[in-house]
Amino acid sequence: MGEASVLRFDELPLDDFLVSLMQHEKDARVGYLPAQSNLKEVRFSAKMSAPPNGPGPINLFILQETDALSQATEEFVILSGLGGAARRLRDEAIALRDFLRNGGQSALFRIDPRYGLVCGSALEPVDPSVRWDRPGAYVALYLASSPDSPSLAVMEYIPHEQRRRFSELFLKYNQVPPTSGPSFLAGAWKKLRGGSPATPAGPPTHISYRMVKLVARFLRIRGLSPTFISLIYKGVQPEELPSLLLDSRFAVTASGHYDRFFASLSELA
Repeated sequence: MGEASVLRFDELPLDDFLVSLMQHEKDARVGYLPAQSNLKEVRFSAKMSAPPNGPGPINLFILQETDALSQATEEFVILSGLGGAARRLRDEAIALRDFLRNGGQSALFRIDPRYGLVCGSALEPVDPSVRWDRPGAYVALYLASSPDSPSLAVMEYIPHEQRRRFSELFLKYNQVPPTSGPSFLAGAWKKLRGGSPATPAGPPTHISYRMVKLVARFLRIRGLSPTFISLIYKGVQPEELPSLLLDSRFAVTASGHYDRFFASLSELA
């Protein structure tokens, strides 16, 4: 495999992965798992009871994205499920936010400019024209401490007459008011126009195995089971594969579209 190659595991039993992770953490040099610097995306798949419709699927993704203008890398968790389970998705997302904050991890919700907290749902929309749920819905929780984070500071995309509603929802779910101006865009435009260079975004960050363990613990506490985990790694070398503890029956080595669980969030709602 080349440097840009993909190693992907789909629907591993979560307990099997956690046992392998425990061995990896005892001595990372052995190579029981790829280094976390190679970890690109993670997906947890589980079931939740969502009356009156009965059990429904829930997926939790740990993802990263880099803003094209500010070059800031943001890590976030997506909780997705059926549109009819929007209330339960909201409750689980709030529980996850509180769980992470209690563990010392900053977390703020992205309030969608149209749908509000639960994208794809008519539960608490910003846009009053939203009347019906879409087949799917999701909540985005960013591991950020400031509402200035590029994906959270979206006030400029909201019609003036809907900004009060957006601000109310942002304050309700994040306990801080939204950013009133697009400060990160102002800095980016200054750079594009030949002004002073923007402050460096810092060294690249990677999804950590610590975060994977935190989400796994949350799922267990919330009784969301049976649970499976899928992982996408990039840049794992062929000589590393024989040492891995993970069952190779769940693995595929590839390139291209296999390096993402989905191409766009529109696929979830």
